[in-house]
Amino acid sequence: MSTKKKRLPSRRGMTSKGREIVASLAEAVAVERAGIPIESRFTVRTVELPDEPRKYSSAAVRATRDKLGMSQAIFSHLIGVSPMLVRAWEQGQRVPAKWARRLLDEMNRDPRHWRGMFRKAS
Repeated sequence: MSTKKKRLPSRRGMTSKGREIVASLAEAVAVERAGIPIESRFTVRTVELPDEPRKYSSAAVRATRDKLGMSQAIFSHLIGVSPMLVRAWEQGQRVPAKWARRLLDEMNRDPRHWRGMFRKAS
């Protein structure tokens, strides 16, 4: 078995941030190979990720919008998509992406907050 060291890729043409990243990765590899606990040399964070957003049928999207008491145009403006996309969700032609489902989850969790973002003109 060879004990030859592997060479790092050429750093020529690399930005200073790129060189910094490569150096940090090389340091992490060296620490790991030396058997040193990684958390003694680097900041290590453990995070808990939220559950997957629920699936939304066309009826569930419509129910969310109805719960907020908004037209498709206002609802679409609130979440930053086109009214055509909201219509497609509600007609079952498209399904909301993961980010949109997460936003719909939040709207259903606290509809009063979302309703409060829009006030009727007097």
